[in-house]
Amino acid sequence: MALRARTGEAWGSLRLNRCAGQAMFSAVELDFLCSVGLHLAEGVRRGLMLGEALEPDWPDAPGLVVMGEGLSVESVSPEAEHWLKELTEGHERSPAALLSVAARATGWDGPAQARVRTTTGRWLLLHGTSITTPVGPRAAVIIEPVARARIASVLMAAYGLTPREREITRLVLMGQSTAQIADDLVIAPVTVQQHLKSIFAKTGVHSRRDLVCTVFVDHYDPRVRDNEQRRVVARPSRGGPAPLSK
Repeated sequence: MALRARTGEAWGSLRLNRCAGQAMFSAVELDFLCSVGLHLAEGVRRGLMLGEALEPDWPDAPGLVVMGEGLSVESVSPEAEHWLKELTEGHERSPAALLSVAARATGWDGPAQARVRTTTGRWLLLHGTSITTPVGPRAAVIIEPVARARIASVLMAAYGLTPREREITRLVLMGQSTAQIADDLVIAPVTVQQHLKSIFAKTGVHSRRDLVCTVFVDHYDPRVRDNEQRRVVARPSRGGPAPLSK
């Protein structure tokens, strides 16, 4: 079941299984799941506001998984093994996101991609495509860490910003004034101010300066301080924000 917000955005999925011989899910049970889906989606959305993806000390090389008939795994690169363990905590070989992307790659038209948050909090991007082999068609899924620019839309959506508010936030973070934003978006300056008021309310800030601090200082400054210490002891720098204190 897709966990969708009222706006239609899917924030996750819920998979429920019953053992062989047990009854199928009843209409009442399905209605109940539909009734709680919005609340579960909202919970996931709010959870993303606790912090960005954490980046452990591991090379960022992409991994490759090749899947055969019945979406069975035929080969996995060492890098993909690592990413799959992060997705499943080592409990299962084929996480739902991997199966979903592979199925789309072999059976649907259009791009087969998914952005997934791992058990460590890191974001991964899964690309799926169909390939031809001597034994027949196969699904190939590339797994790689998501660059920060590619999850910016997810982070702003986590605050509940509308597409227009996200666009204005991006321009504010680039240092543009109200007049410049109005010119770029071909809207009135007073409209920009109204959007900014809504953005401030949703992100819990009171000014442009506070907004910049929320995004850069709260999320990235701790990592800058951490990397300074890492250089002192000759350890590699890390990207993304520092882990939240417990």
